[in-house]
Amino acid sequence: MDPKGEILVVDDTPESLRLLADLLLTEGYRVRPTMDPKLALESALANPPELILLDVKMPGMDGFELCQRLKQETCTEQVPIIFVSALQELRERVRGFEAGGVDFITKPIQREEVLARVSAQLELSRMRQSLEKRSQELAAANQKLQDLDKLKSLFIASVSHELRTPLNAIISFSGILLREILGGLNERQRDSLERIDRAGRHLFSLITDVIDISKIEAGRSDVYPETFGLQELVEEALNTIRPQAEAKGLTVTVSVSAVTWPVLHTDRRRLLQCLVNLLGNAVKFTEEGGATVLVSDTGEAVEIAVRDTGIGIAEGDLSKLFKAFERLDSHLRVKAGGTGLGLYLTRKLVTDFLNGEISVDSQHGEGSTFCLTVPKVIVSTETLSEGELS
Repeated sequence: MDPKGEILVVDDTPESLRLLADLLLTEGYRVRPTMDPKLALESALANPPELILLDVKMPGMDGFELCQRLKQETCTEQVPIIFVSALQELRERVRGFEAGGVDFITKPIQREEVLARVSAQLELSRMRQSLEKRSQELAAANQKLQDLDKLKSLFIASVSHELRTPLNAIISFSGILLREILGGLNERQRDSLERIDRAGRHLFSLITDVIDISKIEAGRSDVYPETFGLQELVEEALNTIRPQAEAKGLTVTVSVSAVTWPVLHTDRRRLLQCLVNLLGNAVKFTEEGGATVLVSDTGEAVEIAVRDTGIGIAEGDLSKLFKAFERLDSHLRVKAGGTGLGLYLTRKLVTDFLNGEISVDSQHGEGSTFCLTVPKVIVSTETLSEGELS
């Protein structure tokens, strides 16, 4: 019959030691008995048992001191120790628990009590070891998944980068042809080239978003703070989006609640990217009216809101807004197209790089307001990696 477990029994009284050893051996346990606490310490450190039964009153080194020394060693700190003693005073039991013991058996010992307490502590110890092993396995598996995810993101970013080179050529040559530098165009030719140009620019924008997201998820993006005036940044964003708005007969305006425009020290390029994304969405999903940028200075932070007069967002779609590749159910949104990456990327940039927040307030059929709240001075400029994908 295989032993149920290995137990070190320490007691300086021969009768008590023999009684405990015989009882445990009869029940199938492997027993290492000793009367010397110093030898017990050496034995436990050399070959840690699964459980220790420890007498309290012993010469030279009492049970409390031996327990403390065992708990100080890495190899034995997790071994459960049960004190076996005639002491019944509360303060002595408290001292035993403070030393690291897990239980007490009162002398004279009772067979059923000894077996029950030994069995319970061995079971608890094995469950703890099993949980620790499982936890380590899960941690290793989780790390492997994170490594694979980073590898995936790096691969996507690398492939996407290679796609931009031929796309640049397509966009450039279609632009040359549209400007009729190489000769005149008939209406059918111009219409075809305009379709090529739009499709190329749309695909280029998608690839750029994928690269940015892959960099972020792979931990390969950096924060580059600089000092700049918010007014110039807002005007640049408006100028970027104005041609699209005018093509649809929409207006884009700005409203500032502060007396003077605030000056920021943060990542200008990423903040501009976020604002352009929000304005682009506003124009894309608005058929009449337009979009307004509202700026307010709260002291430590600035709030930049983009309010549109578009179709709004259904309540059931709000939870999908900031998820990658999510498409909303609205007919106009499907008609307008889109990859579902813009708002996801914007949220990642705002929260992960600008130390800010993004929120939305929308009524279906009445328009939407997206609000960025970012600190005027970025709190952390810690580099997230040693390099950035080009």
